[in-house]
Amino acid sequence: MDHFHTNKGEFATMSVDNLQPAALANASMLTQPRLPPCPRAKEDQIQENLIAYYRLFAGLPGVTFVEGDVTWVASTGVPGNQILRTRLPEQLDPSPLDQRIDELIRQIGQSTDAMDWFVFPSCQPIGLGERVAVRGLAGGPDGAWTLVGQIGGPGGNWMLADLTALVPAPAVDEQFHIKFVDNPVMLEAWRQISAEGFGGGEYQNFYAAYARHGFGPDAFSLHYIGYLGETPVTSSTLLLAGGIAGIFDVSTPIACRHQGFGSAISWAMLQEAQRRGYADAFVWSSNMGKGVYPRAGFVPVELGLREYQWQKR
Repeated sequence: MDHFHTNKGEFATMSVDNLQPAALANASMLTQPRLPPCPRAKEDQIQENLIAYYRLFAGLPGVTFVEGDVTWVASTGVPGNQILRTRLPEQLDPSPLDQRIDELIRQIGQSTDAMDWFVFPSCQPIGLGERVAVRGLAGGPDGAWTLVGQIGGPGGNWMLADLTALVPAPAVDEQFHIKFVDNPVMLEAWRQISAEGFGGGEYQNFYAAYARHGFGPDAFSLHYIGYLGETPVTSSTLLLAGGIAGIFDVSTPIACRHQGFGSAISWAMLQEAQRRGYADAFVWSSNMGKGVYPRAGFVPVELGLREYQWQKR
């Protein structure tokens, strides 16, 4: 089907209480144009890349990272709160599954008041997203939680770039140039420009995680600063893991925006990933930044992921 139609007046007054769980993930699509689907193999690669990114922060102050049948991260700041992979037995009936969901949310709730549960196509058991929605709408453990935002939504803007056919480099000021971060002093400069671009804050966990990871030939988390002349104007991270290149941490201070710096540094990371033998890259973009990446060659896709945002009442 090429197009979806809906009565906007009726849809606007529809409550989630009137929707069956299976409809929650699809309701938002009724008013949006269909994007090309992301191939399943790439969805699995993106999931592994995200886990590798969050794993970098494991063990830092204020960060809890658990990897097992359920892989999740919770923090008081950076890097955030996500359930990234769920692999529970397929034979679980609804009641034991609901109990396991409650146990997990109760455990994570010891570290945070909010959590995004990402249900990828690889997650188990089948129908997990529906049960997560049912438990969230019922209040979760002890009735202490609620679901907020778009229930069963896509979790953001997902884009892919084909590195076997890179677009030409975006136009940018001839004084713009990019340097690879290869020492702690440069990493501190990277942290400062990143914090400024993201609206302030210390962002010490960025520095601690990336400095611990190091700058050697085996590093898979690579960091860059873009300069206009001698002035830093943008920053970014290239994460090479899971068989795909991930673009993270693209940050440009307000005074330096709308000059093509974000697109230019993103394109340079794609070129570097291509040089290292990668065929594909992805970016998980905010609404604010989603206009930056198509100029570097990214194409929006429909990822099979569904997001369930839990929040304590």
